[in-house]
Amino acid sequence: MKKLWPLILVGALLFGAEYGKITGRVRDAETGEALIGADVIVEGTELGAATDEKGEFVILYVPAGTYSVTASYLSYDPFTYAQVIVNADQTTTLNFRLKPTVIEVEKVTVVAERPPIVISQTQSGHSVTSQDISRLPVTTINQVVTLQAGVSTSNLGTHIRGGRNEEVTYYVDGIMTKVPHTGAQSTQINASAVEEVTVVSGGFDAEYGEALSGIINVVTKEGGSKPSGSFRYLTDEIFFMDNLKDKLNFGYNFYDLSLGGPVPAVQRLRYFLSGELTLTDAYRDALYKVPSPRNIYRAQTRLSYMMPNNKGKVTFSGFNSRDQYVTWSSGNLKYFQRKPMSRTKNYILSTTLNYMFGAQTLFSLKAGMTHYDRVYGTRDYEWEEENDQKWFNDYRMKAEHCIDYLVSDKYPNGEPAYPKDVIVDSILQYHTEYTNRDVQALRYNPYGVEGMYYTYGDYRVWRYWQNDDIQARFDISHAIGKIHEFKTGVDYVGYNLKYYDNNLPWVTNPFWDYYERTPYKVAAYIQDKMDFEGLIARLGLRFDYFDPKGFTYKEPNNPKNDTIVWAEKSYKFSPRLGFSLPVTERMKFRFNYGQYFQLPALDDMFGTTDTAVIRLALSRGNTIVGNIFMKPEKTVQYEVGIENQFTQDVVMGFTAYFKDVYDLSQIRQVIALPMPYFQFFNVDYGNIKGFEISIQKTMSNMWAMGLSYTLQFAKGTASYAGEFYYDFYYGGNDPITGLPLQPPVIDYWLDFDERNIVNANLDLALPEDFVFIPLQGFNSSFVFSFHSGHPYTPEDLKGNKTGDENSARMPGYWNVNLKANRPIKIGPAKLNLSALVNNLFNTKQVIEVYPTTGDPDNHGDPEPTITQFGYLTIASSRYSPQADYNHDGILTPPEQKKAYIAARTDYYLDPTNYNGPFRVQLGVSLGF
Repeated sequence: MKKLWPLILVGALLFGAEYGKITGRVRDAETGEALIGADVIVEGTELGAATDEKGEFVILYVPAGTYSVTASYLSYDPFTYAQVIVNADQTTTLNFRLKPTVIEVEKVTVVAERPPIVISQTQSGHSVTSQDISRLPVTTINQVVTLQAGVSTSNLGTHIRGGRNEEVTYYVDGIMTKVPHTGAQSTQINASAVEEVTVVSGGFDAEYGEALSGIINVVTKEGGSKPSGSFRYLTDEIFFMDNLKDKLNFGYNFYDLSLGGPVPAVQRLRYFLSGELTLTDAYRDALYKVPSPRNIYRAQTRLSYMMPNNKGKVTFSGFNSRDQYVTWSSGNLKYFQRKPMSRTKNYILSTTLNYMFGAQTLFSLKAGMTHYDRVYGTRDYEWEEENDQKWFNDYRMKAEHCIDYLVSDKYPNGEPAYPKDVIVDSILQYHTEYTNRDVQALRYNPYGVEGMYYTYGDYRVWRYWQNDDIQARFDISHAIGKIHEFKTGVDYVGYNLKYYDNNLPWVTNPFWDYYERTPYKVAAYIQDKMDFEGLIARLGLRFDYFDPKGFTYKEPNNPKNDTIVWAEKSYKFSPRLGFSLPVTERMKFRFNYGQYFQLPALDDMFGTTDTAVIRLALSRGNTIVGNIFMKPEKTVQYEVGIENQFTQDVVMGFTAYFKDVYDLSQIRQVIALPMPYFQFFNVDYGNIKGFEISIQKTMSNMWAMGLSYTLQFAKGTASYAGEFYYDFYYGGNDPITGLPLQPPVIDYWLDFDERNIVNANLDLALPEDFVFIPLQGFNSSFVFSFHSGHPYTPEDLKGNKTGDENSARMPGYWNVNLKANRPIKIGPAKLNLSALVNNLFNTKQVIEVYPTTGDPDNHGDPEPTITQFGYLTIASSRYSPQADYNHDGILTPPEQKKAYIAARTDYYLDPTNYNGPFRVQLGVSLGF
């Protein structure tokens, strides 16, 4: 590790595609002739270029952001475009028409219009800038992502174009932020630190790997040429009347602080600092407020030093976060006193060196490291109270001190700590079996009914994930003339994975697991971006190599054979091809094709494979075993699109896509002696097709709007890697054959298949000199969304399927969110008053139903007969005063039936089957 620190401290790169390009022409406004040798400068930087004999210029490697760009020429008035947006990895075109100077030089400044069609873009994607984010009714980057075409959400996570949630890869300043154990997103950057977030839903370049469905790339802010800062506070604790307090006060408080600018006396060194804190009593989306406390802090810093003469730049970025919450569950855990907690900690460190060898070549080197750890289990309230923990301290998981023994491989006294001794024997001492029966369970049961609600004991899971990875990348970009921009590079990711799990911590032979592995992967790519006058082409080829460094017994069921086998190394080539064909200045066609690979979740490879675990695990039934011989998953995608600018303000786009997904991870039963077990294999398949239509009107005449529609057909043999196991274990028999369920042989609608998705926004912005003074500068944004229902599989009351997989549909729903702002100038500062409204029309939005009825509130159980109940006296240990309605010390059959029906009705009333209700948050911010 010590040898890597010099690399981390001086390294860098541009992996997240943090740079764009500015091109255009400079002409005489009266004659239209090219102005040769005119200067074009990006204000506040040392970036610029001179025009050639055709009046054309190219400014390469401009960091993503918003700038003013000025063109000047001897005896002509300078002309400046303000608010020029440069998107990462895209070309911004500016055409200047300079007027000859008559008497004195007069500088002309206009606000640049954001080009509605990006001619150089060959793939599907949308970039959202910091200005866009500030207008939208959102507080997190993930909320921004879900508003983009082709993006949907389910209880499994975020999906892009019908792919599984782990098929999306997230980058922050070029550093991959993905949990390798599960494939999930590892962290979110605070929104105020984000300069741009780009969602690429198809056709990503060869420099991107480890993703099948999409790339979400976040570029953080840099300090500007002048000091700036802001503070923002948002809350819903504004309702104190009893009839409103319970409905609208969720205990939500959001704080955000940002500072940036040049370091005094070192103008080339700039900084940006940002932090946010979120506190809430009810984070869980539900029909009404449910107790689910959560607190999150996030902090981001970025230092950048620009070398003289624009020869290069050194950047250092750091991020730290903690996200902790207590879950809320309905059903049998609705009144459980020990609901599980989760606490996730992250940090990211990266440094970048970009250096230009001449005007056409950019050398980039990046090195970084990320840390991720998460605990999930029973919260130890007693320990927190004994140690006087405050609201800002970490939540404490029961037996959390055992993690230190496992990570260090020793006890505090220096004795070696063996995994089984710690994970099974030590943790056993700290947990009590949870129960829905006996005296303890009845004491906390509001209905006095046994066998329904767990109310006593500890939660059944004790779990810890950890990953420390090192990432490094080297790239060279070289432009040949105005046409070719070659880029090639190599990257490396080395993981240090740890996983410890006890799934029944109160028994001596639980479901338990652990692994510690250090896999790594290396990739190389080459691509060429060709900008011809009538054609833009992107050609690329990527090579990926992966060494799992996993091992297990060759014959885990044979205790007499201790032969060890090692996982096989894998490598893949993936070609990428994209074209953009400008038909006119206002219309273009595009096409792309690509093959994409990614590793399965590494839990599917390493889980329950360690030699200390696997044979003990196979001694009990229903064991799931990883497979160290799994290979990368694969997607082949085709995409065509057309974009047309109808007027100066209105543009329309159409994209059609088709993709096949192969070798997805899934569990299958393995017949073995003394008993069968379950194991992961590359056996699942998916097929997704659809199209997207978008219409955008840029801001003019005080309003702007956007509309996107997605029609999607997502089929496959399973929606997630464990689906067959749970269908086999809980799903009863095949409805046709009556035999145990077998693996699917045809594809079905996936759980997250949304046939129709509509997103629309309407933005209003009144000028600062608006005639009605109270509304001067007022702006608002309405966001409308419609989602057709997800599919589900109908079942009878015994859990047997009564139709094909996912042959029924939940109802769809619609929603409107609103954000309104009123800025007030106070000298050099600006005070901003805001309101954020979620579910403006308080619509009921069903997201889950019971498969027996298709209803979100009614399971359909028949009323029990009175003969099912007997008499219980106060002398019985099963007597409960909650069910003794007349308080005579005797539970009669009618009383027990009444209590049972009330308990069962409450059991199935699950508010999390709905999205959240109407909510209002008011905010104030101050910026300079």
